[in-house]
Amino acid sequence: MLNGKLIATLLIAAGYFLIAKPGLDAADAPAKKLRIGYPSHSASMYPIYVTKEAKLLEKHGLDGEMIYVQGVQMVQVHVAGQLDVTTTSGLVTLQSSVSGADLILLANSIDMHLMKLTTHPGINGPADLKGKSIAVTRFGSLTDLIVRPLLVSWGLDPKKDVTLLQIGSQRDIATAIALKKVDAGVLSFPTSYYAERTGLKTLYDFTESGSEIPTTTVAISREYGKKNRDSVLRFLRAYLEGHKRLLTDRALSIRALRKYGGIEDDETLAYTYDLFSTRIVRRIPTITTQSVDNALKLLGETMPKAKERKASEFIDTSYMDELERTGFIKSLWP
Repeated sequence: MLNGKLIATLLIAAGYFLIAKPGLDAADAPAKKLRIGYPSHSASMYPIYVTKEAKLLEKHGLDGEMIYVQGVQMVQVHVAGQLDVTTTSGLVTLQSSVSGADLILLANSIDMHLMKLTTHPGINGPADLKGKSIAVTRFGSLTDLIVRPLLVSWGLDPKKDVTLLQIGSQRDIATAIALKKVDAGVLSFPTSYYAERTGLKTLYDFTESGSEIPTTTVAISREYGKKNRDSVLRFLRAYLEGHKRLLTDRALSIRALRKYGGIEDDETLAYTYDLFSTRIVRRIPTITTQSVDNALKLLGETMPKAKERKASEFIDTSYMDELERTGFIKSLWP
């Protein structure tokens, strides 16, 4: 048993340590490892690119590893517990959550579809698609989920009137259309922009739908959130600060897009930055019940049980609410 003298000595030593190290806090602690998944090298992931490039994850005490997993497969990897946070389409996450996955949405950076249904010049209208082939990246991916209801609205049965094909990457789809190996395909920006420059035709621009849609969302599992709330808040602080940097620091943002977004030529980089910083990326990425309700309605066209669900089942606003309540958001945007 420790005697009184020894206890006093230990207490004095402890007190000295605390006085001698007044700056010891969370910032001095080892960075918390965070596995961040993203599904494509496209501009729709712009906020996480800037967050990473600006070293904002490190600023907020995180050792963030960016992990690329293509399309719908990323959600499967997330459900398996191999990712901690994902930035991806809310539609793809919701498709999995409606089927029972333990994933919830926390934030939404972009609230419109950045996709176009692109064809070779020989296709002049929706009726010309009957009997033709349409490329998507993967079945169950965003490209697949949004084109099926569109076809239905045009009076075309996705299972009978057209042939949907899994091609893989966006570049592969654009190449297949140009070579007429397929008749049409769903392309995201900037691949759609390149396609138009080479003479391919936009048959439908999904941004024209007018609906608020959770397009670039932050998702976690409920289980991870319960055990790691502080890490999630740290990530969101970094992510929100990434939005501020994206919208105010042109040079850094273009550098990030060149590094992570698969864009190399200066003209396209400048055009993309100007477009996204002025019209597409939201200053504060709150997620709304309306956007998720719209997504569930869209999913319901091909997934009937989605129509019976409510947005409140799949979102958790408590994290963003806390950042608002504690003044963090106001510190970014006074």
